[in-house]
Amino acid sequence: MTGPDTNRLVETTPAHKRLPIWLFVLLCGAAAPACLYPPARYVEARRAAEAKSKGGAEAEANAGDVPAPAKPTGPLISDGTKPVVMNLDPGGGWFVFHDPTPSGVMTPPTIDAFPTALAGGVIHTTGRGFIDWGGGIGFNFQGAGALTPIDASDWKGITFRAWGTSAMHVGLATMATMPEFNKCKKCYDHYAVDIYLTPEPKTYTFTWADLRPGGWGTKVPLDPKTVVGLNFTSKGGVPWDFTIDDLKFIQ
Repeated sequence: MTGPDTNRLVETTPAHKRLPIWLFVLLCGAAAPACLYPPARYVEARRAAEAKSKGGAEAEANAGDVPAPAKPTGPLISDGTKPVVMNLDPGGGWFVFHDPTPSGVMTPPTIDAFPTALAGGVIHTTGRGFIDWGGGIGFNFQGAGALTPIDASDWKGITFRAWGTSAMHVGLATMATMPEFNKCKKCYDHYAVDIYLTPEPKTYTFTWADLRPGGWGTKVPLDPKTVVGLNFTSKGGVPWDFTIDDLKFIQ
């Protein structure tokens, strides 16, 4: 990401799971930052209020406040055939997000339409007219009801095939870059890399060490035991057109 105001989600509810309406309104109403679910404090406060209204039962703890023990059971993250993360149970869902420019248009246009981006066993997205910070697609690794990290320390990084006619910004979110976990004062400076795509498919491989923050956020080394999500976006407020396939962890 290029700054704390970049990459704010529009709809982040996984396609295979709908959150309660109070979460849906929060996600789709305000321009909340990308990656990914409502803040932990909001989730807990709402659960506490609901519990009190039902007789004072103890509220359920928010899973986003502590690292989840879940580890990927295999290297494949997405093969372009389904809108959910593979080899995690439950796997997170792909979403779309973009800046609030009224004239902007992107495909897929909504999270419900995300399956249209999977034609031919690849993931394809385009966008134009977003002149603030742009937009793109991304996912939570864990398909929980609150922002929840996974432990990817058994893997050395990520690899995928990609092609297109624009640059692509790849950003890995961790507990250290997300405000929900109270570990950063300057948040959203995800561990990232910029790729200048070509029309011909190429394989891109990045170790955890290859992914680096922009430098303006809280400076913390990337810890693969605290991985939260992955974004593929435009490089600023410019048109984008790119395709992704065979997204995997590397050993």
